[in-house]
Amino acid sequence: MHIGTRHIDFVGSIGLYLGVTRPSTAGQGLNSAVPVAAFASVMALRLYNTRTRRKDPFVPLTPGVVKMYVCGPTTYDFSHLGHARSYIAFDVARRYLEFLGNRVVFVQNFTDIEEVIIRRAKDAGKPPLDFAQFFIDAFLGDMRALNVQPATHYPKVTQHIPEIVALVQRLIHREYAYPIDGEVYFRTKKAKHSFGILSHRKIEDIVVDPVPPGSRREDPLDFALWKRSKEDEPAWPSPWGDGRPGWHVECNAMAYKYLGAPLDIHGGGLDLMFPHHESEAMICEGAWGAEWARTWMHNGFLTLEREKMSKSLGNFVTIREVLRDYSGEVVRLCLLKSHYRENVEYDEAGLARSQVEWTAMRAAIATARNARGSGTDGKVSGLVSRTETAFRKAMDDDLDTEGAVDALQHITEAVAALDGISADEGRAILNVYHDFGRVLGLFADLV
Repeated sequence: MHIGTRHIDFVGSIGLYLGVTRPSTAGQGLNSAVPVAAFASVMALRLYNTRTRRKDPFVPLTPGVVKMYVCGPTTYDFSHLGHARSYIAFDVARRYLEFLGNRVVFVQNFTDIEEVIIRRAKDAGKPPLDFAQFFIDAFLGDMRALNVQPATHYPKVTQHIPEIVALVQRLIHREYAYPIDGEVYFRTKKAKHSFGILSHRKIEDIVVDPVPPGSRREDPLDFALWKRSKEDEPAWPSPWGDGRPGWHVECNAMAYKYLGAPLDIHGGGLDLMFPHHESEAMICEGAWGAEWARTWMHNGFLTLEREKMSKSLGNFVTIREVLRDYSGEVVRLCLLKSHYRENVEYDEAGLARSQVEWTAMRAAIATARNARGSGTDGKVSGLVSRTETAFRKAMDDDLDTEGAVDALQHITEAVAALDGISADEGRAILNVYHDFGRVLGLFADLV
């Protein structure tokens, strides 16, 4: 199956990292900054960086503009609750950065061609790209139901083949990659500055099977940038023959097109840290001599019977299954009650508890809306101040949504116990729920 495309030269630059002007395709207007006062507020935010293994102050390269890339799904099945946890976590990160006054350019890809997609599509009697698009549409529907904000850009692999081919050509030209019999491999050991930056492993500590007899691959650690396609598989033309891209190079080409390098934040699940994200970093080193991301964020697993919830393992609960019984906001509230870096066991009873808590929050909002009392002698003012301080402190501490939700529950309980709330006090309470909801993706009717 041959899918035609045109070849282009990969026009680019090392970008802001080396102080070179980035081409217009690498994110229009990314140097447009917000006022310094708004940017200053982000300085209190500390994010855990997988690379440094500590919480570091977060400061975007361009004041007031955050370039954020999050690895999207491989679309061959309905998305599960583990996906929901990851994309809600990074949605909250984005929302809080925007709450602090930043403009976030958020890019999330779709891997819409891959071995499993091809196999599943064949079993279903569907063209692979149509099969993948069905699950892309399903994913986007799930995200809307969960109140996850749309990405600024949703690049698909199959729509960026020219950029991928050109990036592979550049790596070959810089001797970081080599073609063999219609395929192209990356010279892993040549990327000395990027290997191990996230896994903190050394090359000599990696145990891999030797290169198979007869293979011309130079080293068993070398990974594919371009693969030959079989006769009945989708294929695109390239200088090395018809084929399709390898996984790791896809994200580099797509993210670089829209954001340049370095990214301010690169996010994804903990399972992507190695080898995927490290391979991306090595490719960027090889192509541009630059670091790929300044802050690396990885969310923990949602487990089912102590195993990572995974489509490949078949042990998962789909998002749409859960949404039959609970609203998207209840699911968000439940997942945000744990820190994004923790591994969390799926617990259906936790969803039921979150339903009760969300209902109590809605009751507090109704109380504040209908408040017409004579006032509480400053009790509401003190409550609002303490709650806002606790919320900001939690969110500034590596997006501690567990602490932020605790602050929300505290004000909810306090409002239920107060009598005589005035209209002005009610508006002050509503403002708290509005601001918290804006960050956490809750109370959409207030936001």
